[in-house]
Amino acid sequence: MKDEVRRMNPGSAMRTGGRARRAAILVLTLWIVVVLGLISASMLEEVYLELKLARFQRDDFEAMALARAGLARAVADLRNDLMMDQALGQNYDALTDVWARQDADKVGRDNEGVPMGHGAYWVWVDDEASKFNLNMVNPLLLKAALYEMGVEETEVQRVAAAILDYLDPDDVAQPPGVGTEDEYYSAQTAKQSRTRWKPGQTLLYRCKNDRFSSVDELLSVYGVTRSLFYGLENDEDDPRSPIERLKGRSERARTREERDERVGLRDIFSTYSPGPININTADPAILRILFRAASSDPKTPNPAVEKLLAMRRSAGKAGKTGAEKPLRDIAEVMGAAGVPMDVVARLMTVAPLTVFSNQYHIWALGEVKGTKHLISASVVRSPETCDPNHLGPLFEQGLVHKRLIESFRRRHRDAREPIVQTTVRVVQWQEL
Repeated sequence: MKDEVRRMNPGSAMRTGGRARRAAILVLTLWIVVVLGLISASMLEEVYLELKLARFQRDDFEAMALARAGLARAVADLRNDLMMDQALGQNYDALTDVWARQDADKVGRDNEGVPMGHGAYWVWVDDEASKFNLNMVNPLLLKAALYEMGVEETEVQRVAAAILDYLDPDDVAQPPGVGTEDEYYSAQTAKQSRTRWKPGQTLLYRCKNDRFSSVDELLSVYGVTRSLFYGLENDEDDPRSPIERLKGRSERARTREERDERVGLRDIFSTYSPGPININTADPAILRILFRAASSDPKTPNPAVEKLLAMRRSAGKAGKTGAEKPLRDIAEVMGAAGVPMDVVARLMTVAPLTVFSNQYHIWALGEVKGTKHLISASVVRSPETCDPNHLGPLFEQGLVHKRLIESFRRRHRDAREPIVQTTVRVVQWQEL
């Protein structure tokens, strides 16, 4: 019957076949549109991510440039300060110096950073002579530091011995340890972790028996907990990032508040400290530790510290960095603070005192649209003398670029007297 209908009405059959072909073409077209749409969406997402990455790299590069601008500012302040000290005949460094001031030129108004370009920078300078050198630490000083941090008496000897054993070159455990260092601390580590260990088995702990590369290496020492190292209430707390700590320090300086956080081992020790402690820049906790170590009873703070701090503060604005009064003579200061001569002698044995500094730590932070770049650099500042007569052979041999020769001659002409300049050399550099 259907064949008869088709023969009778051939146009109808053609229309039916045409509709089927158009429907198939429409479905195919829709699929092509969907596929192209997915490809376009994928390409748009990839382009968006690449643009976002490019913006981040641009902001990070600009933040790095801002951090380096802050670092250059700090280096210039250190150089200018030493040149002014030499011109004025001042042989001391204190928190009144230009490098130590946390004013609007260093951290901006209200601690919002110094505006530059599309962002801002902050810069802080710490005196390395305001901390104890971890690689030169005296046992009495180490115990006094642990007492100052509130460590229980039974733990003070154990932690101090572990730090000294990690540092010293021998393999003999200090009391209360017995035997060889690695075996003793492996046994203690196994006991603490409730695991089985016997002498002769693979060691669970090894002492470095060498100098600390950085203060952070203290976290590898047996008995040094996170709370002890960072100054936390307990080991579960998260330590503040370097950026948060630095900005918080500037905020306290701006509002004239005292230190509101616990002191940790990282705040007391440094691996770049020259050794002597500058009484003008040392934190109150450092001075308390120093006098504890020099007294007959390291468990009890020495009242002379408060007198010393009072002598550093000028009248009316205690707590503000710019109000610190520099102390210029160690013997005169100790006499005025009422420190007995025998205590002064012990102080010099534990850690020599000074009023001069030549090594500093610079923290420079750049920020652009939430992207932060932090530079941490330890630098040494020193005056250097150059004899112009020694430069002639270098000029003649072509070892010095012509432009430098011309610049030198324009600046110094035919002068033959020694040229004194201040140099700031980087001994450690880290970027975060």
